[in-house]
Amino acid sequence: MAKNPRLHVRISETNLQKLRQISGTHGVHMGALVDEALTLLFSPPGERPDAAILQRLDRVEDQSETLETGTAFHTDLLIEFIFEWLRQRPGRNPLETPADAARARTELEALTRRVVDRANPHIWH
Repeated sequence: MAKNPRLHVRISETNLQKLRQISGTHGVHMGALVDEALTLLFSPPGERPDAAILQRLDRVEDQSETLETGTAFHTDLLIEFIFEWLRQRPGRNPLETPADAARARTELEALTRRVVDRANPHIWH
């Protein structure tokens, strides 16, 4: 029996054109390309070369989600700290009016929304 037996198959004209193009572009024999494609097709999904890349991408996505969650938490924590600091700051200004306090609260809420929207748009919407 020959080391690489011959096999005659019929494929579509479209696939034949693609096979010729890839073979010419990469300088690889068409039989070697078909053999590699069949090897990948018959390999279990976990043993395919792209499996390692997909697993790494999944890990990167998980880490990204963890970072986003942490960022949103820290943003909330910072805003709460700023709010408490503003609420408990020593001494009241005797010239401060209720309109000044309302304006300061409105500005703080606007600041809070801007910061949170950048960190996690789902909180306010």
